Amino acid sequence: MDSTGGGNRLREIMTAYEDGPWVGLRPFGRQDYARFFGRDAEKRAVAELWTRHRLTLLVGDSGVGKTSLLHAGAAPYAVASGAQVVPVGDLSYRRSLPAPLITARGRPLFALLSSWQPAEDPTRSIGLTIQEFFKRKLGKAGRGTPLLVAIDGAERMLRRPTAAEPEHRRLRAELEAALRAFPDVHLLLAIRPDAVEAALDLCVALNETPARYDLSPLDRPSAIDALTRPLLGTPLQFDHQVAERLVDVLKVEHGTPGGPRVEPVLLQMLCAELLAGLHGGRTLSAAAKRVLDDVDATLADFCTRTLYTLTSDHGLPTCEIGGWMRRTFTRSPDEASPHEAVPAPRSARPKEVTDAVVRAVEDRHLLKYCRLPDEDGLQLQHPLLARALQRLGESPVAQPEPTADDLLRETEEAMTAGNPKLAEKYARAALATAGKARSDAHVSARITLGDVAYMLGDHGAACQAYEKALEIELLVDAGSPTVTYLYAAIARLHLLQGDMERALGVARASRVNQTAELIARLEVAQSFWRTNRHQAAVKELNVILERDPTHCEALRIRGEIYADWGKSQQAVRDLSSVAISAPPSARAAYILAANVPVTRGEIEELREEGRSHGLVLLYLAQTTHRNGNRDLAAELAEEALLARNPCLSSHHRRQAAKIIRKQ
Repeated sequence: MDSTGGGNRLREIMTAYEDGPWVGLRPFGRQDYARFFGRDAEKRAVAELWTRHRLTLLVGDSGVGKTSLLHAGAAPYAVASGAQVVPVGDLSYRRSLPAPLITARGRPLFALLSSWQPAEDPTRSIGLTIQEFFKRKLGKAGRGTPLLVAIDGAERMLRRPTAAEPEHRRLRAELEAALRAFPDVHLLLAIRPDAVEAALDLCVALNETPARYDLSPLDRPSAIDALTRPLLGTPLQFDHQVAERLVDVLKVEHGTPGGPRVEPVLLQMLCAELLAGLHGGRTLSAAAKRVLDDVDATLADFCTRTLYTLTSDHGLPTCEIGGWMRRTFTRSPDEASPHEAVPAPRSARPKEVTDAVVRAVEDRHLLKYCRLPDEDGLQLQHPLLARALQRLGESPVAQPEPTADDLLRETEEAMTAGNPKLAEKYARAALATAGKARSDAHVSARITLGDVAYMLGDHGAACQAYEKALEIELLVDAGSPTVTYLYAAIARLHLLQGDMERALGVARASRVNQTAELIARLEVAQSFWRTNRHQAAVKELNVILERDPTHCEALRIRGEIYADWGKSQQAVRDLSSVAISAPPSARAAYILAANVPVTRGEIEELREEGRSHGLVLLYLAQTTHRNGNRDLAAELAEEALLARNPCLSSHHRRQAAKIIRKQ
């Protein structure tokens, strides 16, 4: 029983948990393992499958708790059992380095390697391959000892249309090669059901039969544990059978053994409502009573807040998404009967509700995948939402004022979803919320704005955003690695815009932090190269490669320099070592240096992938000219002169012009 005020009780337990006994709507993290309850059987089963099998698929709907189970359940359990476990990986956007510094081999690859080594300097992920990462990790364990690695949200690299993007194709190719090279690596892929077929294709390519674990919602006893056990040792306790009643209002038949199930995301929503009541001064009993008195209203408030955010994010009228969901996923047999949830084809939507909007609704846990007889479908996350959707907007719902950190997390979500315009909106809101005081939030928001502009191809705007972030960071901590990263990003942008001498000057200025020296050397080397100082460029790269002979980015750049310099043997040696996930510039440079037969189809594939990349087009022009196809060579050279990402340097422009003259 809780007889004193909820506010006082909440303050008492803040010493144990920063945000109260429950985590609310966010997933559980590694730091939350001590309050992660209700999944004891699942965490053991998944950890054991992961340990015994080379490939494991953890399959479950959005909101069923895959991320929480991995981070706070299976991974800590495996560690406690003596396994060597890499931190759970993912493909989410990271603002740890400005985007121009990480795009040669691809953002998804950088994200994955960074998430596997979160405590390391992010620059370590620039020059690392997955194969080298596995090699270093396995070197610390005896032969035959499994190395457990996982990719959460792996559907981003597996399902269409993102799987067809060059960055994701290169990531998959590198992952496959690394898994073939190291049989002691055991990979777990956490995916949604609509990505299972693509995941099985990967397993076939690796000639592996995967273990599979389908994660279901919580059974009733487990849901009660998840609700009540975080309160143990705190002054907060539920009245007699109140916890059971709270769980029972959410349970639904799920077609699995063990009876009705409770969706974890809705249980966390309920916990968030209880926390809100405590923050508002209610006792736990009063907060629980408010939920139990009208659970439909509580769910309607949750839906209203979520749909308000979604419609605002995607520029739709407030009623657009909610109206579509009511019409499509609910029905009532007659006017007197309550509405019921019904599935519908994924394609059953107005044109305003795009694929991006549908994915966002899934990510916000209002809809989930289902398989219909003839096609993929969607259904409400929980049948109770059918009634809640009928009550949208019945009463005004206060939208909590987000902090700058809240808004920055939204920028990361938007960038991960491939929506830079939405990320820009949230980054500007974060700047406004942070106020005039110079802070880390200002720097982070400016870096995000630079990343957005870079992704949209506006190099001038990106440069301005990074320069503003640099101005703030120089005042806060002039010797920080971030200063070097920002200088290096600005230097790279000057290179892309064709201002080679200015790029060299900024790159030299980036040498302000010993920890980040590697990034500075990479930029100085590229600036030397683009100002026709090949020998000086190679000298900078050699310093990096003397320390780390496998540094793939230094090898790639040096290989391209050697190809441009006419040193074919050295170019082939360097570029061969980075062939698996090489970006188009490295592949085109290799073809030029190795003088290998190349088909028109291969030329056109590289031409398309590098259509705005001056060096890719120049290398292809030089190759086709050497092979006697002067008309195509001249066409490619003209395209190279017009390219803007990057522009050609002066000496490269002269090479392109020479090919055109010899047509």
